[in-house]
Amino acid sequence: MNSLISKMLFLPFDKGVLPFPDAGKKTLIWGAEYDPQISKMYTGQWIQSFKPYADIIKVQGLQIAPVLSGDRLYSIILCNVPKQKEAAKYRLARSVISLEDGGVIVAAAANDAGGKRLEKWFKELGLKPFSLSKSKCRVVWAAKGTLDTNFINQFLEYGEVQKIKSGDQEFLSKAGVYGWNKIDAGSEILSSLLPSDLRGIGADFGCGYGYLSQAVLRYNQKISKLYAFDAEYEAVELCQKNLAGFEQEVECLWHDLAYKPDGISPLDWIIMNPPFHEGKETNIDIGQKFIKTASASLRKNGPLMVVANAHLPYEEILNQEFSAVDKVTEEQGFKVFKAIK
Repeated sequence: MNSLISKMLFLPFDKGVLPFPDAGKKTLIWGAEYDPQISKMYTGQWIQSFKPYADIIKVQGLQIAPVLSGDRLYSIILCNVPKQKEAAKYRLARSVISLEDGGVIVAAAANDAGGKRLEKWFKELGLKPFSLSKSKCRVVWAAKGTLDTNFINQFLEYGEVQKIKSGDQEFLSKAGVYGWNKIDAGSEILSSLLPSDLRGIGADFGCGYGYLSQAVLRYNQKISKLYAFDAEYEAVELCQKNLAGFEQEVECLWHDLAYKPDGISPLDWIIMNPPFHEGKETNIDIGQKFIKTASASLRKNGPLMVVANAHLPYEEILNQEFSAVDKVTEEQGFKVFKAIK
């Protein structure tokens, strides 16, 4: 779906209802997957915080940054709106204030992931939107004029770091990160089943803001180092903050776990709660790749502890990749496995 949204961002230019930007116009592309048409407009900055998409853009020889920083102003901003409402509102407001006076923002989303609300949000920000629809998606654009500062400030607040609690534990989180305003139920189940005899060097695959990483470090004082990997850059930043203060060495890395991390020795153990969604679509291939990467990253006899939704068919790939697989529990719609390399 992300690729389709990227094409939608170009639709107003393709239809001739927006003029193709003149050479030298400063363009910001935020959240879009690589698309040859969009890359023609690249004259400023491309923001992509999701590592698999960022890597593809880098391969094209284009400069990319994981987050928007600084106060540079742009003539045109192409904005792929995230499906999470709070993150979407923040991105729109941050984009609008990053426009030159009279600059144009173009935003797109699937109808069932915020597309139907885009025009309303534009109007709340003080913009006068135009729109096109295609393939159950919507693209909306407007020129920057007089803004509604109350709504601008309200939308910007959605992007601030917030605190969430689990018992006596506190975590920093923010909109746009998976499970940003709650403790994931599957991770909570896995945390209660983590062993207390882990040692050496291990990893949390798909660490998010660091809930499971914190748990494994609290229960296992003999761990010498923890790697925390996630494909979402902002999750990695939050995880780093949430793991500050532990005596064990911690390294949080922005990485696509479809591939084995470079430069690390075989790991002594791995824990993970792998993602299984791309947008609104279930994609079991993601979790299967995580499991294969875990197998390739572990030393012989190293354990993998993994939690997954009960309906996800991971047993076959676990049995293919590991010498022994035990279902530790199945409860509340989740199953936990312990697999030995």
